[in-house]
Amino acid sequence: MREAEERMIFQNAVDRRLSGLQENPFLAQRIMNAEKGEIKVKKKLTMSMVLVIVLLLIAVTALAAGIIFAKRVSATEIADQALLKTYGITAQMQSQFIRETAEGEGGTTVVTYEGRGHLAYVLGKYTVIVDGQTVKSICWSHDGEDTSGGLEASAWGKDQLDEILRIDPETGKQAQLYTFNPYIDRINREHGFDYQAYWEKNENEYVVVLQGEDVQKAKERQAFSAHEFVQIAKEAVGVRYHLTSQQISLMSIDTDENSAYVLLDGTLCYRCWIIVGELSTEETEQDGAYTVYLNLETGAVEDIQFLSERGGGNG
Repeated sequence: MREAEERMIFQNAVDRRLSGLQENPFLAQRIMNAEKGEIKVKKKLTMSMVLVIVLLLIAVTALAAGIIFAKRVSATEIADQALLKTYGITAQMQSQFIRETAEGEGGTTVVTYEGRGHLAYVLGKYTVIVDGQTVKSICWSHDGEDTSGGLEASAWGKDQLDEILRIDPETGKQAQLYTFNPYIDRINREHGFDYQAYWEKNENEYVVVLQGEDVQKAKERQAFSAHEFVQIAKEAVGVRYHLTSQQISLMSIDTDENSAYVLLDGTLCYRCWIIVGELSTEETEQDGAYTVYLNLETGAVEDIQFLSERGGGNG
């Protein structure tokens, strides 16, 4: 399909979803005043202020593109930044974790990052509580433990994740995750951690793939075509992860009708995968697969999960 036709389909979807919104001339005037320098900031620019500015820019860009982000998307953006600032955990490193969100007390959002599979004990679990646009608290299940000693340490933090992601200068390749299994298995044994039993006990239904008649019922409530959902997803990934126009133009799409209709923490969604970097000759930190969950009835972006080509390529 030609680019003009794709843009028309996306614009029609945007118009339908934003038909109930009203413009805010006061916000527009404040933005123009700030651009002209009429609003002067005398306080020192702090990291918190920078984060607020970044989130504001994302919100303005999303609004311009006609994208509606659910609360958990902005909350995970804040949590990701806090995780990087506090513990040095990058987006690529996050691919070794399972990230989930839940409603907390007093309208807060609880974002958790837990080591995948047999990494559950060594990587532990990070918990970030987000209240509005600020981080109320952040902690790690291994806080206070000694992470020195490289792969021999019982708790693996930034240094060990750096080693997992490290590119061998001689081969130009990254080690496969299974090469770290002897260390992981030994640590699990020493601490009596059976990861299979752990996950059987702690398995939840955060993402449930619909099947059979449930899929047909979901389609009856579907407000947009699969193509429209994909266009929304591409725009959302570009805004949320600050992709360049070239990266966006080289995106590839992966959809599976058999697993597209899901419940995300109880919300009916359409799921698709956006691949970045597959068609590019230049490697970037944003290369990888983005799983996008779109509200089936409103088209709002409920969540985006990023699996880095380097961080998740081992898994």
